[in-house]
Amino acid sequence: MNRKAILRTLRSWRTARSWAVTFLAILGILEGIIGLLAAFFPNTVQSDRWSYLVIVAAVAIILATAQVWPKSTYSRHFSVPNTEVSLVVGDLFEQEGHLIVGMSDTFDTETPRVISAHSVQGQFLAREYGGDRTRLDTDLDTALRDVAISGTESRTSKSLGKLARYPIGTVAVLGTVQRHFFCVAYTSMSNKLVAQATVEGIWRSLACVWKEVRDEGQLDRVSIPIVGSGLARLSAQLSNADLVRLIVLSFLAASRERIVSRHLQIVIHPGDAEHIDLRELADILAVQ
Repeated sequence: MNRKAILRTLRSWRTARSWAVTFLAILGILEGIIGLLAAFFPNTVQSDRWSYLVIVAAVAIILATAQVWPKSTYSRHFSVPNTEVSLVVGDLFEQEGHLIVGMSDTFDTETPRVISAHSVQGQFLAREYGGDRTRLDTDLDTALRDVAISGTESRTSKSLGKLARYPIGTVAVLGTVQRHFFCVAYTSMSNKLVAQATVEGIWRSLACVWKEVRDEGQLDRVSIPIVGSGLARLSAQLSNADLVRLIVLSFLAASRERIVSRHLQIVIHPGDAEHIDLRELADILAVQ
């Protein structure tokens, strides 16, 4: 984790509050131990009273700081359902197991004019398909062959990209049984090539993708980015913490109906972690 991400989390009020609570708890325990020692060795403790106080304070400070220091991974195991949810700062495409990749309702793949090469979808094309857009489009067409389109644009109205539209929540399952790519349409691509999303649409898309993960993923680990975090319109309504909360709640709701995966990873890009209070995200897991 980079320095900026660590500093942002350390400066947050959540971290300060957690540090204070932890410090006081450790201080209380250590003072209790010193009290017991004083009962058995009164002369020794009394003679070195200030030394003991300095040691106790130093130990409490070190342990409290170690406890709240930002981590690259926060995890929680849920017994009902039997699953684990982790927040991971890292590269989505370096994670083991299945991946969830957000796409638009047109399943556009052309970079950089339609899809940003730096987006998750753009990275998916570059890193998992070696930039071979023809092969990706062929795989998408095969996966979507039995899905009814919801509408078709004209080339006059949409100058670039694909013209067929699919319902929000449509999932194209690519890859192999060892590593599936669940490509879910959670945004609507405007004819001006601007991707837009709604809270309702993301919730519906998550419900649809969990169903496909349950059916095709064999309970193996699945990783998802913070969907919607790069969309200006949605960012005005929901913070990154809200989006993480939405992902966790939808996953747990689907898992209680029938288990989806033994392990869900919500992956935060290191660059995005610079603008996120990781302690706030960790608290989301703690209170579910």
